[in-house]
Amino acid sequence: MIEPWCVILASREDPRRSVAQPAVGRRDPLTATLRRAATVTSLERIAAVIAAPDDPWRHSPLKELATGNLLVQPRHQGTAYEVLLALLMLERRISPTTPVFFLPADHVVDDEEVMTNALTSMIEWIAEEPRPVYLLGALPQGPHDELGYIVPWHDAILMPTGVYEFVERPDIRRARRLINAGGLWNTFIFGGSFASLLKLFPPRLDATLEDLRAALRSDHVELDLGRLYDRLTSVDFSQDLLARQTDQLRVLRLLRCGWWPLKSPSLNRSLHSV
Repeated sequence: MIEPWCVILASREDPRRSVAQPAVGRRDPLTATLRRAATVTSLERIAAVIAAPDDPWRHSPLKELATGNLLVQPRHQGTAYEVLLALLMLERRISPTTPVFFLPADHVVDDEEVMTNALTSMIEWIAEEPRPVYLLGALPQGPHDELGYIVPWHDAILMPTGVYEFVERPDIRRARRLINAGGLWNTFIFGGSFASLLKLFPPRLDATLEDLRAALRSDHVELDLGRLYDRLTSVDFSQDLLARQTDQLRVLRLLRCGWWPLKSPSLNRSLHSV
């Protein structure tokens, strides 16, 4: 099996953000994410997307990565561009069938062994059936209006299943209905072959894709990316791409491992089991 690549998304949330969850205070989420990636692939095959030029990567855990595996965005313009930039950064270095998985640095995990097993399983499924994009879905601990919900067609535990519905950031009332229908929290941990991931970007983004390619190959990457980002309209990977292409998705249930997002519900309501 081809060794996978991992992309750490280090710009979605401030990993140092404090929330009312005891696990967060015990370890740095970015350091934990880097270690998590290193359990399933080699350090040379770990890349990261950053959107913090004022916080140099040399002073973060990402200093362990090769400079060529780091990409600094001029600013945050939606998660779709984070994913696309990472794919284009790897485009000339990997084959279309290479497994690529994405790990955000905006959550914590208590049981790393369970998470490692889930990532290993996802990579194995990518190698066996490379056409879909695979998502890890966590059992909800209650309604949360800042997360996405994945409703699978079937209640499979160890097998990937098709996605019936994908809803990004529903209100609390709808979140409860989705949970009652078997919905899982979208952890934003996902993967697929390079080709299947790039295929998620619709033709309407073709011109932008070519502009990004040109900027990344320029002798003045930082300047050209900055100019391009000034013209971009924000695109959300989950809401604008995944939710509209459920036929391309498969979901794997993440067994209980203490997965928890750093973001709290926007309405500041307590989470209650349903």
